[in-house]
Amino acid sequence: MSFPKSEERKKCWSARDSYWQCLADNGEDQSKCSKLRADFENSCVKQWVKYFDRRREYLKYKEKIEKDGFDPIDKGEKAKM
Repeated sequence: MSFPKSEERKKCWSARDSYWQCLADNGEDQSKCSKLRADFENSCVKQWVKYFDRRREYLKYKEKIEKDGFDPIDKGEKAKM
């Protein structure tokens, strides 16, 4: 795999940003953003799509933790120790 050229990277990032904005505007409803998702996948290297998908999930999780605080799943486990 060769590294994408500057114009290819800009096209990928633009497609990613458009797709992410669509998701944000539509309450994460992927069905409303399917055309933009296809454009995103066609504009970016597969590894980048995978990375950006994971990155977005991480950023959403981080935002939730910062907003709501950390709530451990297994609260009783510490009390037993």
